[in-house]
Amino acid sequence: MKQLIVLGNGFDIACGLKSSYSDFFLMRFNELLGTQCKNFKEMAPRLENKRNYIIQSIERTKNSINFSPDENRDCDYFKVNSSKWSEKVDLNRWDIFFLFAESWVGKDVGLYEWQDVESIIYEVISIALGCKHESNISYKDEVDLIGSSQHGKEAFAKLVYNISYVGYNKHSEISAELFSELKKFETIFSRYIANQFSIDDCNSEYIKSAISLYESISQYSENKKITENDQIDVLSFNYSLDDGFIKTIDKTIDDNRLKSWSNIHGIAHHSVTPYYPSPIFGIDNHGIASQINQNDYRISFTKPYRVIDEGINEIRYSRGYADKDLISIYGHSLGRADYSYFETIFDENNLYSSDCKIEYYYYPGKDETAKVMKRQEAITKLYNLLTDYGRTLSAAHGANIINRLNLENRISVIPSDIFQKNNR
Repeated sequence: MKQLIVLGNGFDIACGLKSSYSDFFLMRFNELLGTQCKNFKEMAPRLENKRNYIIQSIERTKNSINFSPDENRDCDYFKVNSSKWSEKVDLNRWDIFFLFAESWVGKDVGLYEWQDVESIIYEVISIALGCKHESNISYKDEVDLIGSSQHGKEAFAKLVYNISYVGYNKHSEISAELFSELKKFETIFSRYIANQFSIDDCNSEYIKSAISLYESISQYSENKKITENDQIDVLSFNYSLDDGFIKTIDKTIDDNRLKSWSNIHGIAHHSVTPYYPSPIFGIDNHGIASQINQNDYRISFTKPYRVIDEGINEIRYSRGYADKDLISIYGHSLGRADYSYFETIFDENNLYSSDCKIEYYYYPGKDETAKVMKRQEAITKLYNLLTDYGRTLSAAHGANIINRLNLENRISVIPSDIFQKNNR
């Protein structure tokens, strides 16, 4: 059997890595505040004070600017004030965007996934560059602005304008500055992940858990006879384990089916001048790359552009993922920003007409109510992905792709705790 395993952040979390949105931002906000809060609830008053201080600083700067009626009334508020906003660490413009999004976006930060970060990046650059866009963000109806209130969307748009204002505030300048700052932010995240494990430490709980979970997803068995046709490729959207993990698996369980392990968005590391490109955060290119307007600076923030720009393809071994019998997706949120990758994989495998099967593993929750909700969410995510993919096919095939997969028993949505049950 030829199998492609697609891994998302749920794989790392299941193996004990603190790689969730809330884990990372709890650490980062603690750094910015100089605190050691254990959760966001404990941190909330300090975060609110910090946001108020930032707003007040911007207003004071606005009032202090001398201008004539024909002069610009704005300046680089971040550059003027950032040293005062955090004395503990080097502050980044994206720190500020996420700091305010934590409060003004209508979703509990503990429920955030990495696709929400991508949505915020898309929102910020669309606002900063004056691009019409369909927002994927749900804002709070009302946010406090020190004695007054405003709708979250309006307040956030104003904040983005102020924090992204640079130089003459041309779109080319704004794009270049936000792009440069995003790379700095990615470096911070890279070190956060890299500090948690060593890929050479086979005795660490994370590495042992990763090997065990790989065994389960790949249906590894010591007694199973392996043929030349048995091949496994791993496409990872994570920033943790890389192709060096193949050697670890070979040493531990001697699985010669595994032919490649490819990290599409870079690798976490400590080095200032690394061999591997740093992790990238990017946005979906749908609706951007297809526009006639060649001056849409958001293109440089899309994932395909970032992969090329960072030279990630130069360190990846992959000849594509065609002719697979099984595509196993584990721990991936199936967010829109990654639709393009799945579209390519489905095309390579002629999903409509082939015998290729899809299995999607999802976190099922702990109580009965959560299990119902999580299963509905998982099926909906896969349904939306396949429906979107169907739109790229002929009218006759596209509208019918899910029915065909169901009819031919080629689609499964499976709770990830099935592996725990099987190991008991």
